[in-house]
Amino acid sequence: MDAAHRRAMSAVVVAVVAATLMLGVAGSAEAEADPGLQPGQVTLASPYLDPRSPYQVTHLSPISRQIIRGRPRRPTSHVSILHHGGKSLRYKNEYPGVPQPYGSPANPFLTYGSHQGFTPIHHDSSESYESQDHGNCPPYYQCVPLVVCSPCFETIKNSYHRCPLSHKAWGVCCPKDVARRSLPHVFSRPSVQVRQMGFSNDVVNEAGRSSLWQLEARDELEKYLQMRKIVIYKPGTPEYAHLQFFRTSPLAIKISRDALTSVGASDYLVTRFRLNSLEAGFGLQQISLKNSIIEDVCPVPETCGEKEQYYRTSDGSCNNLDLTSAGQARTPLIRLTMPLYSDGLMRPRISVTGGPLPSARLVSTSISQDVDRPNTDLSLYVMLWGQFIDHDLTHVPIFRFDNNTGIECCSNEGRDFLDATLTHPSCFPIEIPANDPFHSQNSGRRCMNFVRSMISPRDCNLGFAEQMNQITHFLDSSNIYGSSREDEQEVRAFTDGLLKAMECLSVRHGQPCFTAGDERVNEQIQLTIMHTIWMRFHNVIARELKRLNPYWDDETLFQEARRIVNAMYQHIIYNEWLPIVLGKDIMLERGLLPLRYGFSSQYDPSVDPAIANEFATAAFRFGHTLVQGMLDLISKGGSRRDRVDLVTQFNNPSLLYTPGRLDDFLRGIAQQSPQRTDNFVSSALTNRLFQEEGKTFGMDLVALNTQRGRDHAIGTYNDLRELAGLPRAVTFDDFRDVLPDRVVDQLSRIYASVDDVDPFVAGISEANVPGSILGPTFRAIIADQFARLRRGDRFFYDQGGSPTSFTEAQLHQIRQISFARVLCLTGDNIMAIQPLALRAASDLNPRLSCNDKTIPPIDLTPWRSAKGSYH
Repeated sequence: MDAAHRRAMSAVVVAVVAATLMLGVAGSAEAEADPGLQPGQVTLASPYLDPRSPYQVTHLSPISRQIIRGRPRRPTSHVSILHHGGKSLRYKNEYPGVPQPYGSPANPFLTYGSHQGFTPIHHDSSESYESQDHGNCPPYYQCVPLVVCSPCFETIKNSYHRCPLSHKAWGVCCPKDVARRSLPHVFSRPSVQVRQMGFSNDVVNEAGRSSLWQLEARDELEKYLQMRKIVIYKPGTPEYAHLQFFRTSPLAIKISRDALTSVGASDYLVTRFRLNSLEAGFGLQQISLKNSIIEDVCPVPETCGEKEQYYRTSDGSCNNLDLTSAGQARTPLIRLTMPLYSDGLMRPRISVTGGPLPSARLVSTSISQDVDRPNTDLSLYVMLWGQFIDHDLTHVPIFRFDNNTGIECCSNEGRDFLDATLTHPSCFPIEIPANDPFHSQNSGRRCMNFVRSMISPRDCNLGFAEQMNQITHFLDSSNIYGSSREDEQEVRAFTDGLLKAMECLSVRHGQPCFTAGDERVNEQIQLTIMHTIWMRFHNVIARELKRLNPYWDDETLFQEARRIVNAMYQHIIYNEWLPIVLGKDIMLERGLLPLRYGFSSQYDPSVDPAIANEFATAAFRFGHTLVQGMLDLISKGGSRRDRVDLVTQFNNPSLLYTPGRLDDFLRGIAQQSPQRTDNFVSSALTNRLFQEEGKTFGMDLVALNTQRGRDHAIGTYNDLRELAGLPRAVTFDDFRDVLPDRVVDQLSRIYASVDDVDPFVAGISEANVPGSILGPTFRAIIADQFARLRRGDRFFYDQGGSPTSFTEAQLHQIRQISFARVLCLTGDNIMAIQPLALRAASDLNPRLSCNDKTIPPIDLTPWRSAKGSYH
C-alpha cells in the first residue's frame, strides 16, 4: 500500500464483526437467503474498501470485533453478505457498521427482551461522542453522527461525505452549527380599538342574574332530553366511539360552566344595549366581574412553592413564575386572528353574505378524494409523531351532560335532524346532502352528529368565548404523564420511579386496552404503540438512574426520569420531526434549530406559550392527510407478515396482546411511507371514521375539522394566508398562487366569497414549500407555535442559567438521543433500524444493527450524584 493510501486510511477505519461470530441482521427489510455462498464464506463490500485489495484482520476485543483495512474508494451503495446459522443473509448498507452480539454487555442500554426487564447496562463515559472538526470534512463542516445532522439532511442528501468518529462509529460531514441564537419575533395577538365602556355594578349584577337563569333553563332542558333518551350512550355507533375521544373531567365541566356564565352575562348586555360585534367581543372585556354576584367564576391563580421552582407541575401551572396560570391545563386557547362569531360572542361563523356556509360534508366530498400519493422519502413515523405531539398539546373537550353521556343532535339514527324544541343549544350538526356519493349508497344518513367545544374563562371579565384546552399547553410529555395530579398518580407505580401498565375496559365490548397520560391512547393502534414505547422508555431511564443512585427515593427517581425523558422527547421533536415538517430555512429564521453545543437563552416570560386556536383547529390537523388506510406488519426477516385495515383498529388495540405484534408494527411503521400533505385523504377517515364492527359507514374527519373551525370562529383561509405573509385574495383566481387549479375551481363553485373559504381544506391543498411537507400558510402558523413553545417554556431542555438547567455534560447526552435509539431500547426484539427513523431507509440513512454506535447510545453517568447532595 503506497503512502497516499496509508494517509487516507488513517482517517477511515471500518469495523466489521467476523462472520463466524456475528449474529444475522435479522431486522433488515432487505434480508434474504443467498444461495451463491458456501458455508463460512463471507463477501465484504464497503464504500471505503477496494474489494480487490488485500486486507488485514485484527482481533480488537473480547467480543471479537475485527478491523478491516484496505484501499479507500469513493462511497457507493453496496450489499454485504454475512454468514449466520447455516445460511447467508444479504444486508443492504451504505457502509459497514460496528455490529456486535445483540444484548452484549459491552454496549449500554442494549439489553433486549420482554418489556418487564429493560435494565440498562452501564456505558463507559469515555465512549461519548464528540463532533470532529477533522475527518476529511471540507471547511465549515464538521464530522458528527447522522442524527446530529438531522436538520441539515436535505442539504447533504445529494452530496454527502462519510467521516470517522471515535470508537468505530461513522458520521457525516455536516455544516457547522447554524442555529440562530437571537430571538426572532412571534405573531402578536389581535386587538382592536373600541370605545370606552362602563356599566354600573347594578347592571353587571343584572346581567349575571340573567345568565344564571339561562343556565337553569339549560339544565332543565338537559334533564328532559335525558328523560326522553335523546342522548348518546350506547356503544356500537360511530358517534359513541367519537364521544370517547372527548372524555371530559368534572373540573373541566365546572370551569366551562363558569365560562358560559360570563358569556351569558355578555349576551344580556349586547341585547340590552344593542352592541355591535366588536363592542360585544372586545369592548366588554373592559368589564370586570369582581365584586359582582358571579365573581366566583373568576379563575384563581396558582400559588407556587419551592418544588415548582425546579420540577414541572402536572397541570402546567407555575412554569411562568409571574403569570402562574400561563400554559396551565383547562385554560383557553389563544388567537392569532380576529374571532368571527356571527354575534360577536359565541355563535358559529356564517357567510360574509349573511347566509349559511356550505355543508362541511359537501366541502369534504368536493375537495378531498382518496388517492394514493405516498411520500417515499419518509416513514410513517412522521404521521405518528404528529398525532403524538398533538395529544401532548391540544385536547379541546366538547359539551356533554353532567352524567357524562353524550349530546345527540340527529334523529332516526342520523336520517333526520331533531326538532328545534329537542335540540340542545350546543348542537351544531352537519348536513349530509341527499346525493352524497357515499352515504346515499351506504347509510341513508342526512345528519352527522356534531357538538360544540367547551369554553374556558379568559380572565375575570366579559367578552367573546374562548375554547378550552383540557391539557397543558407545553411540550411537557403530558401524553405520557397526564395533565393533572390525578392523571399522574394513575400512571405511576410508586416504586423506583417507574410507570405502570394497566388494563381497562375498551369501548369495543370489553376488549382490553391501555391507559396512559392522555386518555386518547386507544384511538388507533399505532397511537397505543407510541404510548407503550414512551412508557417503557421512562422505565429504562428510571432503572438506570436507580442503578447510578441507589439511595434516591421513588419521588426523586420519578421526577428526574420524567425530566430526562421530556428533554429527550423535546430534542427529537426539534432535531428530527420539525426539520421534516417545516424545513431548515424557516427553523433558522424562527430560532427553532437545536443547538449542537452550549446553552440557549431564549426563555422570555413575556412570550405566551398557549396553543393558538388556528394551530389546534386547522394547521396542526395537516397530519390527517398523512394517514395510511392500510397498515403493514413486517416480520423480523423483513417480509410483510400481514396487512390490517385501519378502520378495524379504531379504539381497538387488542392486536398488541399477540406476542410479536408490537415489533411487527414498529418495523412496519419504519418501512411504510406516509401519504403526502395534500387534499387527498384516506376514505378510512372521510367515510369510515370510527366505523364499528358490522357497520358499513362512519364519520368524516375532514367535515368534522371544517365544522370545528366554524364552531371556534377562527379566521378564514384568506385571513390565515395573509397572516403567513401571502397577499390577501380578492378573487378566487388569486388563490392560484399556491392552490391547484382543480381545488380553486371547486372552491369557487362551493363558496359565495373568497372570505368564506374554510382554512383546513384550503391549507392542506397548498403546494408544499421546498424542503417542507407543508404549504406556506400552515408552515408559518406551526413554526410560530413551536417558537412560542420554546421561548415561553422555562423548563425547555437547553435553556441555561437557571436552577432547572441541565449541566453541559447532561445536555451532551440529551443531544445524542434519536428516535431510532428509543425504538431499539423499547421494542420487544427490534434488532435494526435506520438512524433517522422518521425518514425512509436510504444509502445515507441505511438500516443498521441496534448495536451499531452510528445510532448513538446514551450515557446517564452525568446524572450520578454524591449521596446527600441531590435536590
